[in-house]
Amino acid sequence: MMKSSLPKILVVLTLLLPLINNGQQTTSEKSEIILSGEDLVVLLGEWEGSLTYMDYSSNKPYSMPANVSVTPGKNINQLSLYFTYPKEPKANSKDNISITKDGKALNKKALKSNQTMPDGQVLITTDYIGKDNNKKTNIRNLYSIGKEQFVIGKEVKFGNTDKWLKRNEYSFIRKGDSNN
Repeated sequence: MMKSSLPKILVVLTLLLPLINNGQQTTSEKSEIILSGEDLVVLLGEWEGSLTYMDYSSNKPYSMPANVSVTPGKNINQLSLYFTYPKEPKANSKDNISITKDGKALNKKALKSNQTMPDGQVLITTDYIGKDNNKKTNIRNLYSIGKEQFVIGKEVKFGNTDKWLKRNEYSFIRKGDSNN
């Protein structure tokens, strides 16, 4: 009996092995990835930190101080961001974070993942084809959201390579007297 069951068990294990190795990714592909405005409320407030970006002219990363003020947007699915750069005030800018009504896209880019980490941080990823440095490329936006830390990153992958290049990253910690 054991001999006849062994080949069947090996076949089953062989079929299941890719699913086991890719467990979370396979699960997220089968289930819908949804985001709601309530998931982003934790971002309201004042944040301080830095912007680091790849300077393509020198091919080296460049960092500068950056702060962001996050306020409610036009509706529950939108936040307004006001970026300030203490050493380069002419670069100050406004932006939004918007979730589609169905919760399947962030800033009009389809969600690829939405994971809560053991430390409570939420990692959100979008992935799309776009342009960077005047070249068509794969672009991945990464958001790490928590009560005390907020990171927005952009990675690019040019051509047929499997290597992602960190294009830029905002890294913030909550300012001292925020009420969140």
